[in-house]
Amino acid sequence: MAGSLSRLVARGRAVPWLALYESGRWIYGHGKRAWGNLEPGERERLGALVRKSKGRRANLSTRERDELLSLVKKAAMGKG
Repeated sequence: MAGSLSRLVARGRAVPWLALYESGRWIYGHGKRAWGNLEPGERERLGALVRKSKGRRANLSTRERDELLSLVKKAAMGKG
């Protein structure tokens, strides 16, 4: 899942909400290598955003969705 998100982000395409949410959830729950690409504060924030969203885009503000995208991108691609 993270690989397909990385390809979308790298091509500059809009990332569908479900792909973003599921990637964030996967990184938060199982993505040990991707999880290691984040600083401890970023890990905490990613978890908080995933939990707050409860899988629904409308539960996050535009700023929070942008932040989630940034964190997922950094975790998946290993870039700051």
